[in-house]
Amino acid sequence: FRQKIISIHPDLTPNEIKLCTFLRLNMASKEISEITGQSVRALETARSRMRKKLGLTRSDNLVQYLHEIS
Repeated sequence: FRQKIISIHPDLTPNEIKLCTFLRLNMASKEISEITGQSVRALETARSRMRKKLGLTRSDNLVQYLHEIS
């Protein structure tokens, strides 16, 4: 998954790739927060920015998009 998302979106940072990986594993923001030490609010902001970076609209499901990458 990591190699595929990097090939599709080479401008993602290592932290964004890690967040994509966690989201693809269906982890909730609270779970990711406990692992990374980031606040849930910071993760929600990161998700919003990543959605824009991936070219998704607010109504697009980020997790579903990540699952479609194989």
